[in-house]
Amino acid sequence: MRFITLRKLAKVFSLFLVKDSFIYTFLKRVVFFRLAAKRDSFNKFESLVYTGTRFYFFRYRDIVIAIDSGPLNDTRGTGRVAKNLFAELDRGLTHHSSGIDLKQLFSVDESRVDIYLYPSIQWADEKKLKKAALIVLDVLPVSLEYLFPESRIREWQTKYKNFALQAKIVITISEWSASEIMERVGISKERLHIVPLGIEKNNAVNIKKAKKTIKILHEKYFIFIGSNDYHKNLDIAINALSDESLSECRLVVVGDNFTQAQKNNWKKILTDRIFFYGHLDDNETVQLLSRAEALLLPSFNEGFGLPPFEAAIQNVPSICSDRPAMNQVLREAALFAEPTNQDEWISAMNMVINRDKTVFKKLEKAKKLAENYEWKNFLKSLLAILQSSITSDDGVGPNNGR
Repeated sequence: MRFITLRKLAKVFSLFLVKDSFIYTFLKRVVFFRLAAKRDSFNKFESLVYTGTRFYFFRYRDIVIAIDSGPLNDTRGTGRVAKNLFAELDRGLTHHSSGIDLKQLFSVDESRVDIYLYPSIQWADEKKLKKAALIVLDVLPVSLEYLFPESRIREWQTKYKNFALQAKIVITISEWSASEIMERVGISKERLHIVPLGIEKNNAVNIKKAKKTIKILHEKYFIFIGSNDYHKNLDIAINALSDESLSECRLVVVGDNFTQAQKNNWKKILTDRIFFYGHLDDNETVQLLSRAEALLLPSFNEGFGLPPFEAAIQNVPSICSDRPAMNQVLREAALFAEPTNQDEWISAMNMVINRDKTVFKKLEKAKKLAENYEWKNFLKSLLAILQSSITSDDGVGPNNGR
């Protein structure tokens, strides 16, 4: 009851607070980053039992792992990673033939826990860091200091940096993120592991499963998928779409955290050609994505860049910023444009609209690359790394995820 009340209070207050203000940040720390996952996060699971607790306990071979469920509440990339991690745990429990020796435990004395896995460093408990494995998707506030507010930069330079340095091991998702973590945070190569993410291969669109009726556009449109953040750089795509050559195209924005001021400004630029859908479930997102001309990912940087792979599965090409990690993991599998060059974005969008052969060659490449990324492999690598970190003599196992 206490956590339900805190959750509701935090949601109400967040409506009136400026993002990254002192009170907003304080509420995140003392409320949001301490909440357990909600029951509806477990509705689709077959074998994973909802307990209402912050940590879910598992025996993997000869070790006990506690996994933080809090990030399941997050609507950003962090939440998507946590959701797929728990979904794969559920599949491992359901289909024993998967080869994962896994069992969910209940009423566990935490003194028996060998290691705590946090799907996001932001949820980490500093009292448990010596036995913690932290997943760090990126360190963008310190990689792109010129974009982020001082409060976010300072938080990463102090709190999260200390978390990473004190943790047993740190896990990230791409070579670029690993290099940034080593340079900006000072983590040694021996304590850092790379485990690429999986791709949600959801080809089916089931309108009956949609939680709400969504408006499907019949005109040509590009799509942006992602919560608003300082590095997302959506302005460049919107300004490009204002070019006369693209006047017949719309823009669909799927994601939350956009301010009303941003929406009003972008509506002035594109008038009636931009549509905000807010946060959608997977089925609703696929409905919109599968009909788009192309997915746009104009970020200045990303830790990995999942949406272009998910777009490729829906036979939709992508236009991305020519920045890491997109231009590394999507090499020759997407159109690229400089994140500050409007003309390059206009040119790339016109290549899509005009059905340039290059677009479809890159799309086929993206489809093949997507086959290499499986969430089951993400989980297997993760579990192997956790076990080796416990069983090795010095607490630091070999880099099995590389």
